[in-house]
Amino acid sequence: MQTRAWYKQFWPWVLIGIPIFTFLKAGHSIYIMNQERPDLVIDDYYSEGKAINMNLAKYREAALRNLNGSILIAADKSIVRIENNKALGDSIELRFMHNTMAAKDFTIKAERSGADLYVAQLPMLLDGKWNLVVTDTTEQWKLRATFTLPQSQAIKLGY
Repeated sequence: MQTRAWYKQFWPWVLIGIPIFTFLKAGHSIYIMNQERPDLVIDDYYSEGKAINMNLAKYREAALRNLNGSILIAADKSIVRIENNKALGDSIELRFMHNTMAAKDFTIKAERSGADLYVAQLPMLLDGKWNLVVTDTTEQWKLRATFTLPQSQAIKLGY
């Protein structure tokens, strides 16, 4: 009985192919990870912690001023209603931040339209989960909200 050489057999090539495929797949995974850097990673935690404390003071300022508000987002318009806003200016700032993609973040100004309404034109139709920070132009106070769009009801702004 004559046996074939090992390199002419099927099973040695399967056993050699498994580690080669694993090596190639690991290299592909490393390539993908280097192409798509996460937006949520923070390099300087100490500076971020100090900034968080300053932000909390601005939310407390909104609570001291007894500012309550809501926002309605319909198509490409946003309508902000802030109660007790007698001392507020003619415009406020809306900072939209996407939960996972920093490239989608944007800031717009909303102009006063009536006694307690502010209206702004959105640069795009929004969809998915967003964080919103509403502040005056001098950034003395802040209100915030987290919401998922599309939504047919007004979203409450809080401290």
